This record gives sequence, structure tokens and C-alpha cells, in this order.
Amino acid sequence: MENNGEKKSDPIPAATSEPMTSPTSEQIVAPFAESIAADGEQILEVKESVTVEEVLESLQEMQETADLLFGAQDPNVCTFPEGYKPRQTVFACITCTPAPQMAGVCYGCSLNCHDGHEIVELYTKRKFRCDCGNPKFGSEKKCTLYEEKPKENEFNVYNHNYHGKFCTCDAYYPDDAHGFELYQCEICEDWYHDSHTPSKSIRYETEQEPEEKEPAAAICAGCVKKIPFVAHIPEGKDVFCHSKMTSEQLIVPEELANMSIMVSHFRERLCKCSGCTRVYDLADCEFLLDDEDDMATFEDEARKKVASEQKTEGEEMRELVKEVGMDGARVFYEGLNEFKRKGRH
Repeated sequence: MENNGEKKSDPIPAATSEPMTSPTSEQIVAPFAESIAADGEQILEVKESVTVEEVLESLQEMQETADLLFGAQDPNVCTFPEGYKPRQTVFACITCTPAPQMAGVCYGCSLNCHDGHEIVELYTKRKFRCDCGNPKFGSEKKCTLYEEKPKENEFNVYNHNYHGKFCTCDAYYPDDAHGFELYQCEICEDWYHDSHTPSKSIRYETEQEPEEKEPAAAICAGCVKKIPFVAHIPEGKDVFCHSKMTSEQLIVPEELANMSIMVSHFRERLCKCSGCTRVYDLADCEFLLDDEDDMATFEDEARKKVASEQKTEGEEMRELVKEVGMDGARVFYEGLNEFKRKGRH
């Protein structure tokens, strides 16, 4: 999860055609100080000596991350008329809806209706309808993109993330992040520090080298109790049918009682027989069989949109490296990615 809960940064300075000397890191960081170090403590670390290829690879990774999250989102549209979308990026505005109120806004509204506010990025949420300007925001705050929102969205699901709180420790992100990684539960969609939640991994490739990584879905300890069959999924590629398991067989083993489960290729291994489908319905997680709910589908749509609009930037990056140096190019593109996220490009 990225540090995108900060206030908006200033526009990127215009380019110049005059010869440029290599500026200091402080000079380059200044225009993006808010977006790069919102808490005043984050330090940008740059290697003393790296190759152009390494810089470009790093910049490309940052660009791809931003593209996957925001590539398919329209920065000038409120998604309210689209109803409870299968999946979309969602933001909480702490300025407009401080605790104990809970509300979320879509990508377009975060940019157009809440510019300059304290925004917390919640990554993506399922079946969420934009709240911007509805009664949760009071009578004076209206949505500038789609004003007609007469009532609250009764089917939206909220948790402490909408107060900027994450994990069982209730950390305020990003102020309390301190470099710890967070993962999002596939079921409840809350976020957890991996260091606070011991986990068990269920691998897909049983003969895979331990250091190799597989795409895995995380199910937090609380949700494992809700759908206990996940604690019994064996390693391997076979689809796991659990509909005939007895209540005694479904008990979560004591050694896994307070652990999260990381299942590689989780949705591929879910049985779709009528019995298992009924289990998903009873547990209110029928969305597990919905392709549109899957993050893989969301990311594929983003890739397609980005590919249709993409222009070659490799040469632009190389020219920038020549002009301001590799360190300067790295810092510049970090700020540029944040700028693009906010729909200014």
C-alpha cells in the first residue's frame, strides 16, 4: 500500500530548453516535498552509483503500479450513477467526514470535490457506491460532478479504514507505517501488518523453490473463522471441494486459530459445485466466484486502457537522465507519478 493519503502537491514546474546543470537532491525534491514526505520524516534513499538501466527499471515499476490502480479510472467522472461497482478505487476524506462518520468517495470526486483535503487512499473496494455529497457530508457539501444524491448508500460496507485506521493495531496510515508492509484480506478487505499477523502459506507449485513467489490471496485470521474451509486447503493445484465436510471437520486447527492464510491461486482452487456455492452464499462471500470482483480482472482492464493510450517514454526518461542525472530523474518521476495519480496530466 502506497503513501497516498497526503494533501495535494503543487504542479510540476515547466520544462526548460536551456542547458541544465545537475541540481542537488534537495532542489529536485522541493516541488514534491508534500507527496514524497508527507509526514516530514520519510527520507528518499538513492544509491550513489547505479546504471541507467536500473533507474529506468525502477521508474517503470513505479509507473506500472500507478497504472494498475488508476489506469481504468476516469478523473472527471463520479461513479455514483454506475451503482455498486464490482470494484473501484475508493478514498476517505477525513476533512469532510471525520470520525465517527464513515464515507468513501470515488477517484473522480477525490480530485474534483476534495482537492486540498486530507485524503486517505483505501486501494480498491468491492460493491461500493460513491458517497460524495450525500447526507453523510452534511447539507452544504455537494458533489460537483453528480449532485443528485438524495440518500445514503445502504449497501456500502465500512470499517475503520474509513477513519484512516488499519490493522489490528489501529495504526493511522501512513503516519504510523514505519516501513512495515501491509496486505489486504481477500474477504473483509481490511489491511494488516504482516509483522502483526502470523500466517501459513498454501502453495500451488509444491516443488517450487522456497524463495520463489507465487500470486497469493490473503485471508485474515478473523475471516478464516468465517470460512474455515480455507484452513484445510492442501498444497497443490487441485480444486478443493468442501461442501461435504462436517462441522467437526471444518474446525480450524488449534495451531492456525490466530493465523492468516495465504493461498496461492486461491480463486482457481475454489470449487463451484452447487454445494460449495451454497456455502459461499451463506458466508456472504459469493463474490469469490465473480470474475469482476477479482483484482486480476481489475488490473487487466487497467492494462488495456493504459495500452490504448500509452506513448513511448523510454527516450524521454533517458534524456532526463542526461540532463539532471540519475538521482534527479528518479526523484522527478516519483513526483510525476504522484502528479499523474491526481489527474493533472
